[in-house]
Parts: sequence; C-alpha cells; structure tokens
Amino acid sequence: MIWGSGRIGSGATSLTRKFVLAAAATIAISMGWLAFAISQRIETSMMQTAAEEGARFIEVFLGPLAQDLATSRSLSPESVKKLDDLLAGKSGQRMILVKIWLPDATLAYSTNKESLGGQFPSHHITAAVEGKATGEFDYLQDPENAAEKHLHTPLVEIYAPLFRTGTQEVIAVGEVYTDGRGLAADLVSIRLTSAAIVGAVTAPMMLILFLMVRGASKLVNRYQSTLIQNVIEAKYLAAQNDRLRRLADDARLEAADSNENLLARIGQDLHDGPIQLVSLLMLKVTDPTATKQAETGSSIAFDPSIEPLTKRILSELRNISTGLVLPELEGLTPNEIIRLAVQNHEEVTGTTVSRQIEDLPADLARPVTVCLYRIVQEGLNNAFHHGKAIEQRVEVRTEAQSIVVVVSDSGPGVADSRRESSRSRTGLGIAGLRNRVEALKGTFEFISQRGKGTQIRAKLPVSCSST
Repeated sequence: MIWGSGRIGSGATSLTRKFVLAAAATIAISMGWLAFAISQRIETSMMQTAAEEGARFIEVFLGPLAQDLATSRSLSPESVKKLDDLLAGKSGQRMILVKIWLPDATLAYSTNKESLGGQFPSHHITAAVEGKATGEFDYLQDPENAAEKHLHTPLVEIYAPLFRTGTQEVIAVGEVYTDGRGLAADLVSIRLTSAAIVGAVTAPMMLILFLMVRGASKLVNRYQSTLIQNVIEAKYLAAQNDRLRRLADDARLEAADSNENLLARIGQDLHDGPIQLVSLLMLKVTDPTATKQAETGSSIAFDPSIEPLTKRILSELRNISTGLVLPELEGLTPNEIIRLAVQNHEEVTGTTVSRQIEDLPADLARPVTVCLYRIVQEGLNNAFHHGKAIEQRVEVRTEAQSIVVVVSDSGPGVADSRRESSRSRTGLGIAGLRNRVEALKGTFEFISQRGKGTQIRAKLPVSCSST
C-alpha cells in the first residue's frame, strides 16, 4: 500500500490537531474544576468565618433579650421594644433583617413584624438547635421573606443558637441578614484570581504540549516517509526476486531437459560406439576360423577367458546405455509411465516389484512425468543393487495438490550416508535425483537403516501441462 506525501502530511496534521484539541479540552476542564473547587473552598471558609462572627453578635446582642423564650413561647413587649430600639441604632445599619425562632421553627420575632407565629422548618434552624452556627448567601426567596424580595440584594444569612443564661440549653435560634455585596464582590474577585492563576499555569502546559506533539508529529512524518520509501523499495526488490526466481526455475527445468538430452546422447553414443566395437570383438573371438587356426598349431592363439570377459563388458555397456536413454514417453499417461518404469526394471533384472499406484492427473507437465519415471527407475535400481531385490515396492498417491512417490525395499540397508552421493551402476545417482526433484520445487528424502531396508520418498507439486 503506497500513500502520497500529501496524504501523509494532511493525515499527520489532522492527528496533531485532534490530539491538541482533545488535550486542551481535557486540561481546560480539569483546570476549570480545580479553579471552581478552590473558589468553593474559599467561599465555604469565608462563609464559616462570617457565621462565627454573626454567632458572636447574636449571642451578645440578641441572647439577653431572648431569655423570655426560656419560659414562654413569645417575647414580652419590653423585650420586643428593646430589640426594635437596638436594631434602629447603629447595629441596625449592619443588619437588614433579624429573626428569632423557637426550637420548633416557629417565628417568634421579626424585624418586619410579618409572618409572626408561622412555622417555617429548615435545616439551618435544626443545626442551630443542635448548637451549630451556619451561614449562606440568600436572595430572600423563602416564603417567610416575601416582604423583602424587592431588595434583590445578595444577603449573608446567619443562624446561631441562643442559650439560656449560664447554661448550654438552646432556647431559641437567632437569624440575621447582613448586606453581602462586599462578600460577594470578594468571592467574584477570588474566583477570577483563581481562574487567572490556573490559566497562567495551564497556558505554558498547553504550549509545551503543543510543541512536544508537533515535534513528535514531524518525527512520525519523517519515519513514515522513510518507511513508505522502504516499502516501495522492498516491493521493487520482491518483484525483482520473484522474476529472478522464475528465471532460476526456468533455468533449472531447462538444465534438467538439457541433462536428459545429454544422457540420451551419451547412451546413444555408447550404443553406436563402444557397444558396436565390443560386439565386433565378440564376433572375432568366436570366429570358427580363428578357433581352427588355434587347433592346428598356428602362431595365433586366444585366451579362452576373453570371451566371458567381453560378454560381461558388453552387458555392462548395454545396461548403462539402457539406463541413460529415456524411452519414448509421448502419448503415455502418468500411470502408464510409472508402470513402464516398473516393467522395464522387472524385464532387465528378472525380479518382481509390488506396486500400489493411485490414479494421477492425466495432464501433468512433461518435466513432472520424466521426474516420476526417473524416481521409480533409480529407486528400483538402488533396491536391486544395494537392497538385494528383497520386497521391492513402489507406492504412488496424491496428497493435497502433490504427488507422493515411495520406492522401498527390505534389504540390508545402507548405514553410510555417503551412499546417497554415489551413482548406481545403471542409474543417475541419488544426489542427481534429489536435484531433479528440488528443481521442480518438490521434497526428497533418502531413508536407510541397516537391517531394515532403504526408502526413497519424493513429493512433487501437481504441475499440469499448458497444452
């Protein structure tokens, strides 16, 4: 797969942009939550401080005037007047609204004199009854503050317990509303400051991250370009290797054909040359005239051992010539070719060969059929000369687009591996047979065990003729 350089650059740029955007969003959200958490923590701390200060005010100024609630559910007129006078003075300038609640959340006193006697339960009152001072921002949205809604001013609402004098018994809950605009402004300033600090920390992180990602992207682009170039070169080399492999295969097949032709010429030359001369010698040796001259005491005499020796030489030469010359195989099916090799061996050696031959494809290529003939021929020659012709067997079968040929015997076996490289008296030799099989991309095995016999196993790929 080959990518253009433009696509590489755009792909890498898109990846860098996506990564930076995702990282920026992650960092921005994380830092935003951090700034929010910090501001919330500061707000909680400031509100707690305001609640503690309000609790001291309530305890000091409202506590003495609320002692009537220790024995009654309402304040005396004198206590109400004192509270009104107190809030009308300087203390009232700080406080916008003051309420006093009974422990059951009944409103006992309010600056605006409305909703008195009503019950408005809240968790702040419950916490104050338990002795805890609490505070929060309030915009007067609760039902008991209906009259003050028009203020639209952020207020600091503080609840604090009111104790019976000299004891820790909570007799009422004081509620004070103070102007919270200053505190709200401080909180806004704190939030902005927190956000600015977080932003100042985040910006360098984002810059460093961007520079790192951009550098990594450039490095990836360089490696990717190099890799693509290597892939292109590897494909080119693979194509060259494939072409050279095909040329080598063709050369091996041509060499096998040339070798076959050479063997045929050698066999023919042996038949036309030395064999004819030896045959002529035999005629002269067995000539009656020559024999008569020897009997009459002529000076020419012949050694009687010449005749059997000459016959032996002639037989050897004929066997070699027969083994080298390939019989006419045109028009024969692969099964017929294998049977021909077996029959020729049986006729020459006078032995019997057991055979088990499955049906083979009828359109095998000629190099394959010639190789099948040579395997059977050489295997049987080896079984005859080295295996004493004991239980000679030929097995041929097909296995998954391959032809398996096994030629074996039960003779004494050959323990010396050098036997594989030797040439038989009338054949081509195991090493030559191995080269022929491997030239057709097949596999060849020569297995011999002393006392157990010898086996030649070859597997050839099914290669059909193009005709």
